[in-house]
Amino acid sequence: MLQASCDLPAEIPGYRQRCYNLRVKIGVSIAAELLEFADAEARRRGTTRSGLLAELLEEARVRVRTRAYLDRHGWDVAEDETAWRAYQSARMALEYAEDDW
Repeated sequence: MLQASCDLPAEIPGYRQRCYNLRVKIGVSIAAELLEFADAEARRRGTTRSGLLAELLEEARVRVRTRAYLDRHGWDVAEDETAWRAYQSARMALEYAEDDW
């Protein structure tokens, strides 16, 4: 795992600052036709090859996390928005029942 060098405020115990600007240069081997597609898609989106790869990986990460969440909490609630909202309301009511608002 990559470690970013971030200045952590010493006055806040346990504080972890996120570093979003850590960049790593890598080499990727792909088929020529995929590279042509990547160049065209990057131009269409107004970004670079690197920017396109980052966007596609972020989209994939969101899909993986969404799928994991739905696997854990049930796919059936996602098919019906009313059921989903009722499920979320009930879950949050239980989760925050002891909170003093």
